[in-house]
Amino acid sequence: MLSFATTLVSQLKNANPVSFWVLKLYYNDESAFIGVSDQDRVDGSNVYHGLVSSWGTLSQSMNFFTFKTNSLNMSVKLINTEHSIQGGRFSDLLAAKNFANRKWELYQVSSGYSTWDATANLIGSGIISGNIKYNTTFVDFTLLDSVSKKHKKIPTNTVTSASFANAPKDNLNKPIPMAYGDFHDIGGIGTIPSSPVKFDYFFTKCKFPAIITNSINEDTGYVEAKADNSTLHTLDSDNIYLHNDGYYMACNISNATVTNPTLKYKGTSWFLYVPMNSEVANWVDGSFSTSTTISESTGTENRDIAIPEVPNLGVVSRVDVIAKYGDIDMNNADAYEVFDVDALNGGNILTTIQVQSGDGWDFGQSGHLQIETTPSAGYVDIHIEQIGAMVTLSPEKTYSTKVTTMVEKTVRNSNVIENESDPNTRDTITETVIVPRTVNQEIPADIKYIYYSGKGRKYGAWIDADSRNNGYDENGCIENPVYIIEDILRAELSLGSSNDIDYATFDTAGNATNGHIKNTLNGAVNEILFAFSQYKFINSKEFIERIGRQICSWVWMSANGKFKIRTLLRPSTTQSIAWAQDKIIDYRDITLKSISRSPIDAVRNSIVTNYDYDYGEENFKSQTGAGVDSGSNSSQSDDVEGFDQVLKLELDTDTLDTTTANNIRNAHLNCFKDRKVILDFDCLRPLYNDLEITDVIKFENWDSKIKIYGTAMGTDYYMITNISKTPFGCSIKAIKVSS
Repeated sequence: MLSFATTLVSQLKNANPVSFWVLKLYYNDESAFIGVSDQDRVDGSNVYHGLVSSWGTLSQSMNFFTFKTNSLNMSVKLINTEHSIQGGRFSDLLAAKNFANRKWELYQVSSGYSTWDATANLIGSGIISGNIKYNTTFVDFTLLDSVSKKHKKIPTNTVTSASFANAPKDNLNKPIPMAYGDFHDIGGIGTIPSSPVKFDYFFTKCKFPAIITNSINEDTGYVEAKADNSTLHTLDSDNIYLHNDGYYMACNISNATVTNPTLKYKGTSWFLYVPMNSEVANWVDGSFSTSTTISESTGTENRDIAIPEVPNLGVVSRVDVIAKYGDIDMNNADAYEVFDVDALNGGNILTTIQVQSGDGWDFGQSGHLQIETTPSAGYVDIHIEQIGAMVTLSPEKTYSTKVTTMVEKTVRNSNVIENESDPNTRDTITETVIVPRTVNQEIPADIKYIYYSGKGRKYGAWIDADSRNNGYDENGCIENPVYIIEDILRAELSLGSSNDIDYATFDTAGNATNGHIKNTLNGAVNEILFAFSQYKFINSKEFIERIGRQICSWVWMSANGKFKIRTLLRPSTTQSIAWAQDKIIDYRDITLKSISRSPIDAVRNSIVTNYDYDYGEENFKSQTGAGVDSGSNSSQSDDVEGFDQVLKLELDTDTLDTTTANNIRNAHLNCFKDRKVILDFDCLRPLYNDLEITDVIKFENWDSKIKIYGTAMGTDYYMITNISKTPFGCSIKAIKVSS
């Protein structure tokens, strides 16, 4: 909410307030403006010419179900007759004064209130559209907010020949990726060994793309690639990969180095890890915290294993079976053998037998792990935690990745009308909707990437500036989706706190203790873990709306020109974070136009989420099970509250984490499984002109004879989805968000 000054509020509460608007139209370098109003007005040194023939409505809207917002906009018609201003027509000023793409500011004023252009009076600002029309009678201006001016194509950093003279030709003018979150070592599987065999080469959460910027450095012999244009939290030489035919091959650490955020590698020694097939599940379950013991007192003991076949990825120099051994109890046995290895050190990882060498690739075969003890003086217990095949090879140098599109853009499929009287508020939903992570606008490209694992961008000093207390610190890894959005605003759009970002709303939504996403996703904030690479061009507004939709949040530009965020809380009275109104509206101040419910097509009562994106293959590896609404009095029931129909949503997400993916699914089910009550009304006084979209209201003095589908109003909370303002009042459409 904009929150008018107390003095202005007191005046607007009068029974018959004299309220009006004054508008500043800036020009050229924006150091000066022409002021206009509905009649000649003077406030101190500011002159407002009485040129306004008609004010349009100052309008802003959002789509409650897709988490998209529309630009604040207004039209204004000025008198353009002879001698109307400075001895001539207003259009005569256009020769010396360029208003196009310059700033405008609109103020709500009441008679007797001094300093009309006080910040607290501001109800609209932005840029003047270049589409200025006039005739001998009128000049028509279209006023827009600054969204279109501040948003841009991201990533903003690209591979240019000026900066990267030896970049592959295919990579020129392609984006340098942006990496967020933790995609380094897999958690929850025990300690991943890094010596003497480096299992940490292979057991990582994900491999992100890094674009090659130097085919080879003539001084060092290294191929160089950029993981990001910003310094990343964690980037090491253990986790550099080539991708081919669905497999990732790790570069020998002796041939790799990093200068964050640049990866460098050379040589022909690469390692491919192939999980074994085995009758012993704990050996091949991907966890170092589980094991199976094999024992023998006299003779031999076998466990069957197999090395599966894989595609031909290059020239093989050897294939080794590698294993992580746990505790070993020899119990006075004189001798034992494992894979013909004559000595075994307790707890170590051993590179075992060579089973294949040369350039042949058909090494798929089965065999067994064997323990042999002699004599019968004791027994041997060996705990094995993990076993697999490590292929040493010189891979085919296929760096290119066929990228299906270089521009992401969201798509919509069918119409749902938010406001019956305003066709501009149409939005689109279908029975089965896929919110795309990558939508193809076909621009085929073979781009040369390598891949890596690590941790993405770090919090800048901004996270601690302005006396913020959000539980995060500079240089921490950004995993919280709310602050990923804020980082994009700052790092990619070059926006700052003072004029561009209402950082208090971001802390309300995302702070580590009780950020509203905790309520929405029904989990601790530090368990809401986003991790992804944005390696394709996308409009920053589309990107922010993609992230916002996943966490049920709207990001929009306020009338004061600052970006804000609002998170949709669960419609429940039992949550630790509950709705609180921004303003109470007196029923005696409004004219109720209609009570309705949101369309059935907007309901989603069966939801799955896709997650864990494979950047080499360009597809999702995992999907949550369907969250389905069921039971009595639910949207799927056939009673008065339900409609007995399954309406599905398939949502692509930017997380690698199963818990986060499930919580996103459940949040959307909880919020959208039922139809919502919608109120449409006019406010008869400008007292409520400081309200904006996403503001939450409740009512007092509601007419008890007017029930909400048979139920008294009570202390229900509604969120504003559409608002259109005039100097004398506003029209509002609001949707119920409480239970």
